[in-house]
Amino acid sequence: MSNRRYLAVAGTLIVLAAWQVAGTTGILGPAIAPPSAILGGLMEDGLAFYNLHLPVTLASAAAGFFWGNLAAIGCAALVLTVPAVEKLVLQMGIASACIPLIAIAPILAACFNGPVTSAIMAAVSVFFTTLVGTLNGLRHADPVCADLVRAYGGGRYLVLRKVQLLYALPNILTALKIAVPAALLGTVIGEFMGQERGLGAALVVAQQSSDVVRTWGITLVCSVLAGGVFLLVAAVERFATPWAAGTESEARA
Repeated sequence: MSNRRYLAVAGTLIVLAAWQVAGTTGILGPAIAPPSAILGGLMEDGLAFYNLHLPVTLASAAAGFFWGNLAAIGCAALVLTVPAVEKLVLQMGIASACIPLIAIAPILAACFNGPVTSAIMAAVSVFFTTLVGTLNGLRHADPVCADLVRAYGGGRYLVLRKVQLLYALPNILTALKIAVPAALLGTVIGEFMGQERGLGAALVVAQQSSDVVRTWGITLVCSVLAGGVFLLVAAVERFATPWAAGTESEARA
């Protein structure tokens, strides 16, 4: 194990120890639950509690993640093939990133049912990040390869499919990694709006009943879930774009 890893482990242990002391003594107030109590609460709630809420959140987050990223990639491809719409698409992306989620959640909740609201919130959360990452990747495609496709009679769409999307794939997958926690956050916020099931709905109930331990437990589950899916997308990135990993290593060296 390298010195950097030793330092990371030591730092984590120090933070956990300080957290345990602060939660046990109550020096920072009653809202800080110690890690031991949080783990005990997770075991007490068990699968019966989380099986009721976790699948709902996962389904909404997955739907929003899929459609939001698909729309972002499609809009980026549209900008490359029809440059006249670039200003409109970028304005839409900036608007989706600037509007506070908590402000549009009540409006969406009044128009749609619970899971649909959460899925839309997740889609809005991921749109701008993937749009910018995809556009950046598409614009950095090798012009020599694009000229070669054009020399053989290919048009804009063939250049996009054969050259630009391939070059943009590392950027797209990097954007998808960043979009994972954003999609989960959007889903949880959407579930605040009167939904009966889902981690966000359970979090609201725990807060209203002043159940500090369960509130921290749900937050921990959300964090672990986001981290796990992030690592999954990272593994797909390494498998799908091995040349990008090699280039990054050479650049660091």
